[in-house]
Amino acid sequence: MIQFTPLTYDALKVGEEFVSDTLLVTPEDVDTYAFAVDDHHSWFSGTSPFGGPVAHPTFAANQALRLRHSRYVVHAGLHAKMQFEFLEPIRVGMRVRSRGRVIDKYVRRGKQYMVTEYVTEDEAGTPLVRGQFTQMLIPA
Repeated sequence: MIQFTPLTYDALKVGEEFVSDTLLVTPEDVDTYAFAVDDHHSWFSGTSPFGGPVAHPTFAANQALRLRHSRYVVHAGLHAKMQFEFLEPIRVGMRVRSRGRVIDKYVRRGKQYMVTEYVTEDEAGTPLVRGQFTQMLIPA
């Protein structure tokens, strides 16, 4: 059984790895995301050059951002920087999973930050999105 501890700068270890749950990409989830980001491109609900509907390129970013929640109780955080590399489309009906690793933590101007690199893959392990994000840790 996993023990969830509060996320603190001291508890966080560079090299620590996280894995998300598997997510089934449904048309309803894609529609909800399109509404949230106000992007209703026809590829998200109909035909596309990829053989059917696809998700918005940043659809799985929330899954990656929640990686730390798989091990820690997270009070709050601020997304300071994000980078994405889109390798393959995320198709409706796919099952995807994100894996990440803490690659750095630092203090700047009295604020604590963590840097995570991640990859979102399909069930076969094919990389779909790769990226890196920096989050400021906000103490409880």
